Amino acid sequence: MPSLTDGFAVVVQDLEKRFGDFIAVNRISLQVRTGEIFGFLGPNGAGKSTTIRMLCGLLTPSAGRGMVAGFDIVREPEKIKAHIGYMSQKFSLYEDLTVEENIDFYSGVYRVPKEKRAQRKEWVIEMAGLQAHRHSRTAILSGGWKQRLALGCAILHEPPILFLDEPTSGVDPISRRAFWELIYQLAGQG
Repeated sequence: MPSLTDGFAVVVQDLEKRFGDFIAVNRISLQVRTGEIFGFLGPNGAGKSTTIRMLCGLLTPSAGRGMVAGFDIVREPEKIKAHIGYMSQKFSLYEDLTVEENIDFYSGVYRVPKEKRAQRKEWVIEMAGLQAHRHSRTAILSGGWKQRLALGCAILHEPPILFLDEPTSGVDPISRRAFWELIYQLAGQG
C-alpha cells in the first residue's frame, strides 16, 4: 500500500464499516495525492460522512485498511488527529463564546504553541474577514461567518490534510462560492 512518503496523503484499501447487519461503507479503495482536492459525491446515506469519520480516526473500520498522513487509521488514530483539520457540517463552534474565544479554545485543543497563538488568531480573523466581529458572540453570526470561523479553527494548527464534511450545507449561494474560493486559495498555498 502506498504511504505519505510516496506522495499520497490518504490511501485506503477495501475500507468497510458495518453497524450490525447494515453496511454503511462497502469496501472502498482510493488514493489522494498530497495537495490534491478530493471529494465524495453521493446521496444521503451513501456513507460519505462515515468514511470521513473513519479517515479522521473518529470511527474504527470493520474491515480494510488505510493510511492518513502516513499513520494507520486503525492502530494510530490519535496520531492522525494531530495531523489533520476536520470541519463537520455542524461547524462545532461554541455559540456562547466570542469569535476570539472560539479561536483561543481551539488553539488549546490543537495544542498550538503558546508563542504562536496570537499570530495564528490574527491570521484566522483576517482570513475569515472577521475583524469587525472578533468580540461578537458566535451565536449572532450569519451562517457564512460561522462557516469561515469554523474553517479557521480547523486549520489553526496548520495541518497538512483538511477534511470537510458538507461544509456549505445551509449556507447561502454567495457565501458558498466565497468559501470554495477560499478553499482553492488555501490549497494553492499548500
